[in-house]
This record gives sequence, structure tokens and C-alpha cells, in this order.
Amino acid sequence: MPLRITINDIARACGIGKSTVARALSNHPHANAQTRLMVLAKAEEMGYRPDPGLRVLAQHRWNKPYEEGPALAVVVVGDRKMGRAWWGFRTPLDAAARKLGYHLNEFFTTDYPSLRKLGQVIEARGIRGVIFLPVVEPLHGEAFDWSRFSAVSCGIGEFRLPIHSVDISFFSAVRMCWKQCRASGYKRIGACLYRLPGPDTNDSQRHAAVLYEQSLLPRGEAKIPIFKGAIGDDAAFIDWYEKHRPDAVISLSAKAYWLLKDKGARVPEDLGYCVVDLNDGNEIGASGSMSQRGRVAEFSIHWLDQMLRTNELGLPAIADEMFIEPVWSEGRTLPPVGDAIPVAL
Repeated sequence: MPLRITINDIARACGIGKSTVARALSNHPHANAQTRLMVLAKAEEMGYRPDPGLRVLAQHRWNKPYEEGPALAVVVVGDRKMGRAWWGFRTPLDAAARKLGYHLNEFFTTDYPSLRKLGQVIEARGIRGVIFLPVVEPLHGEAFDWSRFSAVSCGIGEFRLPIHSVDISFFSAVRMCWKQCRASGYKRIGACLYRLPGPDTNDSQRHAAVLYEQSLLPRGEAKIPIFKGAIGDDAAFIDWYEKHRPDAVISLSAKAYWLLKDKGARVPEDLGYCVVDLNDGNEIGASGSMSQRGRVAEFSIHWLDQMLRTNELGLPAIADEMFIEPVWSEGRTLPPVGDAIPVAL
């Protein structure tokens, strides 16, 4: 069995110190760019592969009083008022970063004249790793210089970035709601999937889940059309409800619940109700799926850490996506109304 190539081996081959090699391999911001390229080329030539087990052992052996580690940038496209995704991800992102020895620096795009300038500021601070929060408005101005950074999107908003991303599985979330409705005995399930202003990259997942579940219904059972009206078109929603009279409604939020209540429909006495993502609040005590934003944040940080350690900079040839499964949260709005109906897994 060939001997494992070590940092000492690379240092001897390059004629430099092992601490210099270690900085280059870890993509340390103070590492000389030319030296880093030389070290990476030699490491690849010699077949060097990092050993995560030894890294953990070394950290344990040389445990020192806490020092704030290297920074990661968190970019919010918009201002502090529009950074709604940041506040939902802030605590889990910070916790995940600190576990790996990083700390976070936040940046709001509206504080800078262009994305290019923002990138220059981030680079000037010695930051090589960037987390982008879900983008809810178009990117304007000079382009961000992706070639200088490793970048991951924590969540996917209305506008998709050309980088690796970790997000909630809305396909699984809608299917979970549908299957819980069937398991509770509901047969006329209606999906209220409001059309949001502008693009919505998650919309296709939600629609696909409903259409897939409807394709599995026994012959003769009602396939209620998806409500696709604009989020502010309350009259259209009520028309849809009165025309199709679902016995359970799957919706994106509590909005449809209040419209039904104003119309005189009682939940859960007259119909069941469940919400696709309860993380944005649950003032009505609804049943529904709950996205695991903490895990989305954790996997985003781990992915970025791996990219930094392997010096994966710039835009990927293929932007991969990782989807995190939701969990079910039982509330008061989806009580059993009959025998459970078998559903496909």
C-alpha cells in the first residue's frame, strides 16, 4: 500500500515551510497567490488528499482558547427591510459557521454602488467564502466577480443564482400535506398555490407535487384544479372555493384561512386546512409541513467549507442543488373525518 502524502512531503518538494503549505492548502487569505497555485499543483501531482480525521485529531490535541476564525460573507440582495430571509437563517447560519471555526460578516447590496464593488470590498477584507441568501429581486448593475470566491446559495428565492444551492424541498412539503389530508380521510383536496408577483423558482415544485398526487387518485375521484390566482385576488379565490367545494385546502400561508372564515366557512368543522410551510408563523394553530431551515443553513456552511478547502472558486460548470426534507407539524386544522385513505410513498 503506498504511503499517504503529507504536508511535510509537499513542503520538501516545493522547498518551502510546512506552515506555508498548510496556509496554501486551506485557502488562507494571507497565503501568497502564486505560492498557493504552486502548492496546489504540486499537491495534485503528488496525489495529496486531505485527511479529515487527522484534522479533527489535531484540533483536539492543540486545543487553544477561542479565537475568532476566518470570516465568511453573507450577502443579502436588498436592504435591511427586504432581507427577510436573512433573519430566518441568521441564527442557524451563525451557529453552523462557528462550529467549523468561522464567523459571519453581513453585506447588503444596497450599501454598495454595484455588485462588482461589493465583491471588491469582500475580497479586500480577506474573505473568500460567500453565502448568498435567497434572491427576491433582480440583480442590477455591474456583475459580481464570481471568479474570486467560493459561493453557495442558502435557500433559493424568486431569482436563481448560477451557484450551488441548498433549499427546502417544496415538492416534498406539498406531497406531505396531501398525504396527511388523505390519511385523515379527506377526498376533495384543493391546492391554493397563489401566483406571486415576478418569477418564483419554487412554483414548479409545488405544482408538480399536486399534479403527481392527482395522477394517483382512483378513477372517478375529483381532481380539483389548482387555484393559480394572484395573491391579492381574494374574489377569485372565493369563486374557486364555491365552485369546487373542497373538503380540505392546502395553501402556502394562513391567508386563505382568513378569507374562508370571512365567508362563513368554519375550519375545521366545515373543511380541513393545512399550510405548506409553517416556519413563517402559525397564528391559527394550523397543521402543515415545517421546513428545516436550521439544516438548510448547516448544509450550506458545510458545502462552502468543503469548497474552500478544495479551492473551488468561480461559477461551477453545473450548479448542483441539495434539497432538505420537511417535517410534519400537527395542529388543530386537519382532524380525521373518516378512514385513512391509502397513498403512494
